[in-house]
Order: sequence, then structure tokens, then C-alpha cells
Amino acid sequence: MPTKKTDYKAMSAELDQVLDKLQTGDLDVEEAVAAYERGMRLAKELETYLKQAENKVTKIKADWEARAKQ
Repeated sequence: MPTKKTDYKAMSAELDQVLDKLQTGDLDVEEAVAAYERGMRLAKELETYLKQAENKVTKIKADWEARAKQ
């Protein structure tokens, strides 16, 4: 789960920045490893965020369909 409350757009933008840094090739090894690690954390947080959103949508849809059958 994300360690701090951050919105999807902000996390996605930060991941884009990390990827841009890594693609330039101007980082030394330590910086590149740290950027890669941060990028992987962000990717995991984004995946969790999206999974939670998907679960909410699934629940809303199921509730809506249950009400429609009544």
C-alpha cells in the first residue's frame, strides 16, 4: 500500500520524471540505482492504487446490479 496519501496523477508524473532521468544516461551508478529503486516503488504504488480503484468499481457495479434485480 502507498506509504503516503498521494494522488495517481502526481505519482505518475514523478515516475515519468524518474524514467526521463534514467533514459538520459547522465547518472552515475549510485544515482541510477536509487532512481531505479524509486521508479519501482512508484510503479508498485501505482499498481496498488489502480487495483484499489478496480475493486471499488467492481463493488459499485455488483451493488448496482443487485439493486436492479430487486
